[in-house]
Amino acid sequence: MHQPKRTKMSVTQLTLLTSLSMMGAGIIMLPSKLAEIGMISMLSWLVSALASGAVAYIFAQCGMLSKKPGGMGGFAEYAFGRTGAFLVNYTYGVSLLIGNIAIAIASVNYGLSMLGLHFLPLSACIGTVLLLWIASVLNFPGVRFTGRITALFVWALLLPLLTLVLIGGGWFSSELYAANWNPNGLTATAAIPQSISMTFWAFLGLESACANADAVENPEKNVPRAVIYATLFTAFIYIASTNLIAGIAPNVDLIESDAPFGVVYAKLFGDGAYYVVAFLLWIGCAGSLVSWQFTMSRVFLSSARVGLFPSVFGEATQNDVAVKGFCILTTTQTVLCILITAVFSAWTAYERISDFAVFITLFAYLICMSGSFALAQQEGRTPTQKTAMDTVGLVAITAILISVYFLEPMTIKAGTIVIFFGWFFYGLQTLRMKPKDQ
Repeated sequence: MHQPKRTKMSVTQLTLLTSLSMMGAGIIMLPSKLAEIGMISMLSWLVSALASGAVAYIFAQCGMLSKKPGGMGGFAEYAFGRTGAFLVNYTYGVSLLIGNIAIAIASVNYGLSMLGLHFLPLSACIGTVLLLWIASVLNFPGVRFTGRITALFVWALLLPLLTLVLIGGGWFSSELYAANWNPNGLTATAAIPQSISMTFWAFLGLESACANADAVENPEKNVPRAVIYATLFTAFIYIASTNLIAGIAPNVDLIESDAPFGVVYAKLFGDGAYYVVAFLLWIGCAGSLVSWQFTMSRVFLSSARVGLFPSVFGEATQNDVAVKGFCILTTTQTVLCILITAVFSAWTAYERISDFAVFITLFAYLICMSGSFALAQQEGRTPTQKTAMDTVGLVAITAILISVYFLEPMTIKAGTIVIFFGWFFYGLQTLRMKPKDQ
């Protein structure tokens, strides 16, 4: 008997895609950025890990309970109606549209540095645009293909990271770790604000399982599993690897390098290991853009299918791929990339864009967390289950607000303007949906 063609991801593929989304963007330069502050920046992990863990739990519960379409926007719709659903998908969609450029810029700069080349605006712009288009085109064959290819890319990241976690303790120096702890003499209240956006940026992507709920088999069960599994695994890799590195390599060596993991492996196994590890992590980082572009397209596709975004983003091929949407979004990224690389240097662009993406993503998180109270009540949680969910939701909201407080004022201003523009866009979209005789 002929079996129907499977077009959706398995839970394993979704978990790997979610893990790749988090680690690919956050891991490659994290040791260098944390070294600039000192390992006292580990304190910011407490805030970021608490926030991310609580957010992951609520997203997992919402993914299991929600009966409304539209991905993450469906969670907010329980409390805030279609306006809330739109704001979540709009802010998250914009954060992906712009944040993916930061990932591409980081990947290109990392690759240029590995080859001993300098980051020049023209070459960087061309490389970034090419990478964005390649990542988009690799999604065209279909959802199952995306799941398979991201599983390959994630292992390029995991091989050096897991190896370091498993054997790095043999080279760990507690004296070096102590020297790397607080070289700038910062207080905890000064260190946390300087590093919070970096550590929270490293966790962004935990929500991608929810954003891609319509692309996975049996989403009621598999989305919660993917969220929890990926978040716990990624948190372990982040914290274990960065703490080990602080006891293996001096801060000054990490700060001066564009490939900090390569520096560490060179100390372990010699100079040849530097290039092998740097190349593997570059493949993983560049490959993570495939999963991020996929998530971006699915946010716009699912939003269009429920009438929140223009219908062109909801048009899909027989393999459920929004090729037109991909082309529109990637063209928009191309224009933005030209403007960004003409104004900013590589890491300035990366830092400013990533901070911006953190802020508007936190806004989307906040609306989803606030909507979880109504969702839990309307979808039949027992009093005990609802109390547990509400308590964790309050923890998540508190941690999100603390994280926002520590962001740069200019980041908040820019993000707020984009959020306000969303109301204008929603007004136009609502008007378009009304009958012509009204």
